[in-house]
Amino acid sequence: MAGRSFRVADVLTKGFFVPIFLILIAQATAMRVLSIPERELPLPGLNSVPFKLGGWRAAEEQAMDPAVSDYLKPDEYVIRNYVGPRGENVNLFLAYFKSLQNTYGPHSPSVCLPGAGWLVLSSKLSSISLPNQTRDIPVNEFVLERGGYRILTLYWYQNNRDIWAEEFQAKLKLLPDLLRYHRSDVSLVRLIIPLQGTGGEQERMSCMEFIRLLFPKLVECFGQTA
Repeated sequence: MAGRSFRVADVLTKGFFVPIFLILIAQATAMRVLSIPERELPLPGLNSVPFKLGGWRAAEEQAMDPAVSDYLKPDEYVIRNYVGPRGENVNLFLAYFKSLQNTYGPHSPSVCLPGAGWLVLSSKLSSISLPNQTRDIPVNEFVLERGGYRILTLYWYQNNRDIWAEEFQAKLKLLPDLLRYHRSDVSLVRLIIPLQGTGGEQERMSCMEFIRLLFPKLVECFGQTA
């Protein structure tokens, strides 16, 4: 899939932005007028994601900073560092939110990482093919740098109904999901791997390998919320 090479002017010219904007405005208005009760959902049990995935093993589990947790208010989360078969390190962050009606919801890494001083060197949308799956995983890929240290960040959003990469899609899905399913739950799946040297393709391939092992476990977790 091509990267983010379009300009805002091009989007407006093609008439894409205006319909999306009007839909979001209509949904926001409906949300203020309607009171839509949501189902009581069980947690997906993110802690059940194995500490060993193929040749990868979790070397460390971390807690979220209390100030960040109070701000984001995830209903469940996991932060782990996994070490791969070649010694590579991947930081995994999973955060689940039962509802988007009254909470901030997932904080996009494309915002929080630059806000923490990381410079975006490149960004694109891509897809990851999976064995025995009928569809690919759409992901955001960011290469960032701070103080001479570079990282590759991959992330997407997921629930038991869909997988998507673009942040605005969560807003588009909010009202239809509330009306049809009486739920607005969503999770953020984010991985970070340090980049060595001037390249990065080997680290990217390692991330893809890890994701292919992780994804079936996530499907099982989110299936618990059905």
